[in-house]
Amino acid sequence: MMNDKYTSLGILGRYYTVRHALGQYRSACVTATYHVAPECKAGILLEKFHRALELGIQATIRQHSALRYGLSEKTEAGIALFKQLGQINRQDILRTFHSSDCISITDETISDTMLSRLLEDVHEEDWLVNKPAWKVIVLYHFPGNCDILDSTPRRIDIAFITHHTIADGLSGIAFHTSLAENFQRLSANVAKPVWPMAFSEPVAAPITLEECIDCFSCTCAICTSGVDDRKAWVGAKQTADATFRSMVRMVNISAERLAATLQRCKQVGVTLTGFLHAVICTSLWYAIKDDVPGIRSITPFSVRNHTKTSARDIVNHISYLTSYASREELERLQDVELGSKEEAEYIMEMAKSFSIDVATKVGDFPHGSMATNLSKIPDLLRQYQSQGPADRRISYELSNLGLVSDVKPPEGGGMKLEKIIFSQCASSVTPTMGFNCVSTKDGSFVISVTWAEGVVEESLVDQVIRELRGRFGDGGQGW
Repeated sequence: MMNDKYTSLGILGRYYTVRHALGQYRSACVTATYHVAPECKAGILLEKFHRALELGIQATIRQHSALRYGLSEKTEAGIALFKQLGQINRQDILRTFHSSDCISITDETISDTMLSRLLEDVHEEDWLVNKPAWKVIVLYHFPGNCDILDSTPRRIDIAFITHHTIADGLSGIAFHTSLAENFQRLSANVAKPVWPMAFSEPVAAPITLEECIDCFSCTCAICTSGVDDRKAWVGAKQTADATFRSMVRMVNISAERLAATLQRCKQVGVTLTGFLHAVICTSLWYAIKDDVPGIRSITPFSVRNHTKTSARDIVNHISYLTSYASREELERLQDVELGSKEEAEYIMEMAKSFSIDVATKVGDFPHGSMATNLSKIPDLLRQYQSQGPADRRISYELSNLGLVSDVKPPEGGGMKLEKIIFSQCASSVTPTMGFNCVSTKDGSFVISVTWAEGVVEESLVDQVIRELRGRFGDGGQGW
């Protein structure tokens, strides 16, 4: 890093800045879905909700230095640096959208589809120079001419979208935790926010991973191992100049079905992440009509326990591990009947293998870490300029943020958190599909499935989603 005003934000920052500059990766997003029904019998003006939201965002900005940063015109080794901004304008970080009709909170599928379409558009957007590298998108599931929030519960989605350089997935949870705490009770008097926000004092840059732990100096066998060159399914073949559009679909698993699945996993010593890997591989195997030489996946994981960074911080402290399911392992599914007990037992056998693989590689950190591998590349910009869609190697990514319990809107304010949704843009390079997971206490376990249009057929996605749904709960296939 250079100083607190201009910074690369470390090796991970340089990596995601290069990916963004080349159009290979744009954004990550965490959305909080609320049902809002003010306790005041007369209701409240929607303008009052707007004001409370804006004041909450302003308070959250003051708490997190990362939210003061955006891309600059200054570069280092050809890679853009991030700049600490002197002011933030409302129009640069907050946008609102309304549905054309009032949608009942019971129409979850319709509302989720609307949110998915909006996220697809937002994930297409690039980050602008000298503007914050994040934004909040609000989707009201009622028309813009509805200016009163009354006792009829209405759904409101609040999405925090960010450049991956300044924030990882857990940072999205941290943002919503702060925002919920800072959100004034809707029954209270709410002052008019003052924009733009101006900052006279500099703040310390977010601490980078390598400032907390040595990821670069080790030369052990894990850190110096070569690239796995086994072939894997990566979707339709793409030309070097292919463009891509992010696609998003949501899968809601009820708290009851998740609890039943977790109980089954516990009985056989399997983690939820291991189970998810097994059912995703199974679903892909059944859905893909082409030859499948194998399925390669990556699993990002937080390293905040190593960097001693709080879950309340907005930083990018992640790594990832790679797993591989061979054709021979997948072909064993042909020897059992679909939906049978034998099939379910084999899926759990796969899940146990994945669970052990993930636990072992997470335990190896920082050896063979993402930061370690990136540090071996002498010129990140040149390395990724030479890559294109034809070089795709990863079948899918599984990101599981786990159980969220800290996002708590003020009591008595008429706001109830229904669920959290984690999504990412599709990648023009890798992986082919994304499965982004998060759950809330007593709420749904949500899997957002993301892919690049044209790389995967929507009919294949539909089949994979049906398979995924069918594997959860006491009534899951083969159980």
